[in-house]
Amino acid sequence: MFDRITPISRSQIVAEQILSKILEAKMTVGDKLAPEREIARSMDVSRNTLREAIAMLQVAGVLDVRRSSGIFIASLPEEKDVKQRLDDAGFGKYTDSQTAIDARIALEPGAAILASAVATPADWKRFDTLIKTMQFAVENRDVETYRKNDNDLHKAFVVSTRNETLISILLPLIETARQPLWNAIKQNIYNADVLRESYDEHRQIIDAMRSGEEYYIFRAFTRHLKNSKSRLGLEIEA
Repeated sequence: MFDRITPISRSQIVAEQILSKILEAKMTVGDKLAPEREIARSMDVSRNTLREAIAMLQVAGVLDVRRSSGIFIASLPEEKDVKQRLDDAGFGKYTDSQTAIDARIALEPGAAILASAVATPADWKRFDTLIKTMQFAVENRDVETYRKNDNDLHKAFVVSTRNETLISILLPLIETARQPLWNAIKQNIYNADVLRESYDEHRQIIDAMRSGEEYYIFRAFTRHLKNSKSRLGLEIEA
């Protein structure tokens, strides 16, 4: 009797408006969009909301985001088909990047302090293996391998606490970083400098955890997560 109501986020509304403007302007494949900052100002939305909207259209195959070059039209499917793709992807059910990372800032440093006190030799071996793989990925500018092992390292810290409450709360939060939307956003902003900066922060976290000094663990972990939040706002087009 009733149609299913699909949750829709502000970002998806913005994505659909961008698509409509592209079609109204009769733009073609290969055309370049205005810079992010200009689009955000004209639509009166935040950069974070716009970035998520662009990533949605990227996942849907409409846009191609090229680091340091800009945003280009990759294809022009029918508007109704794109909207269906956005609905089918279920973006409305995902935790937005800012909400998830704020929750992680509140919780993960404390989990790392606990992990440093209770982690077993097997846990430390796991941490070392993951950070070495991340270093290799940085040297080879392999963003996908880096991000997978980055995610796995954060999860390994939490699992090593053996605290079921922390594990049940933090693992789903950390896993949000592997959502298609986040993947697209991070692929757009990660370059050699960002990889190296992120790696150095993880190295500092592990060094602080080895020291067992709670203040240094908290400071290193909080700095990393806050820097990660800032990096989500990096310019796509230099």
